[in-house]
Amino acid sequence: MRKSICIISQSHLSRNPRVLKECLALQQEGYQVTILTAIYSHDLLNEDKQLLKNSGVTCLFYSDLRKKNFRTFKDRLIRKTMVFLQQYFGVESTLSLGYGAKRLKKMSRQIQADLFICHQELPTCIGTWLLKKGKKTAFDLEDWYAEDLLPETQKKRPIHLLKAAEQYVLHNGTYCTTTSITLAKKLSVVYQSPQPAVLYNVFPKPNIPGGEKTFNTPLKLFWFSQTIGPGRGLEQFIALLHYINAPVELHLLGAADTRYQSLLTGAIPLQHSIHFHGLVPTQQLPGVIAQFDIGLALEMDEPPSRNYTITNKFFQYIQSGLPVIASATVGQLEAFESYTPGYMLEHGMSEADAPGLASWLNNADALQAARQRALQAAEFFNWENESKKLVALVENAIGK
Repeated sequence: MRKSICIISQSHLSRNPRVLKECLALQQEGYQVTILTAIYSHDLLNEDKQLLKNSGVTCLFYSDLRKKNFRTFKDRLIRKTMVFLQQYFGVESTLSLGYGAKRLKKMSRQIQADLFICHQELPTCIGTWLLKKGKKTAFDLEDWYAEDLLPETQKKRPIHLLKAAEQYVLHNGTYCTTTSITLAKKLSVVYQSPQPAVLYNVFPKPNIPGGEKTFNTPLKLFWFSQTIGPGRGLEQFIALLHYINAPVELHLLGAADTRYQSLLTGAIPLQHSIHFHGLVPTQQLPGVIAQFDIGLALEMDEPPSRNYTITNKFFQYIQSGLPVIASATVGQLEAFESYTPGYMLEHGMSEADAPGLASWLNNADALQAARQRALQAAEFFNWENESKKLVALVENAIGK
């Protein structure tokens, strides 16, 4: 009889590639996979369905905010109330971490699975309860949840509850994974726990031709995220561009409000240009990235979670054959360590980074060499390799 796995998340699959890759890899290995998650968009649900087409994976929803009815009104009211109580009175509760938290707990109790795998904040907290009920439960700590916000926004977040949950799952989970060696080591030190295993935020190898790349003039620099917004290093990089004389094009892909677009457009130096692009379906992204010249991995070193993780941006750039300009976070230094697939901004994206960056951007041989190192790095950093680690963890937990 096939072993069953329930993966618990709180977002659309098309917006959580770690869950998508995990469920498909485990289903292909012969496990019967069910995803229990929350949704809010018709368009994203259609994209989710396409990503799971003919996979055999089952999807269940504990929260569906597409609908406007008493249930969703109550879910929104409960969460809004609990966030208010958290912010102004310090009342911590899982109810502030997502919609339909009580329903998630009830549905997870009803599902019969040989293994539960919890992703994101609310499922991690629910997973501690599953462990206490004797359920085999694993955890993918996609971020350092208790250290994922800047101080000015932490009042809206149940920090103590998240710390307690991380402490508990790192000591008691069937297994735990995270996104980088540096974060795994840091979590182990902070919580005095076994070190979680590492599954990098990589993707299946795309069909990207190797060899030399024809770089554009001016160079097209590319950055993407679901949301284009502050706190992601964009303002700092644009400030750095004031000291770069050779023109470049800055291309940003993601959802952005017009006010923030105007802010960035007004900040860009006259010798450069800025271009905004809308979101594209997940499966089209590698081909879109490959059209540009250089990828931008501009993470900040605060909050600590961003300092220690390696985002999927970095890996998607190298897998699409792009050299990378990266900020010197602890996580990205780990990613650069073996292959150096681009240029590292070692001075916090300040004026001190400008001479070296300008020289590198103007050196065609250096750009081609960085591209080749990016392609070499992609032979190591890919889902074909990382999925084997995932399967081994699951087999060790529940067998084949």
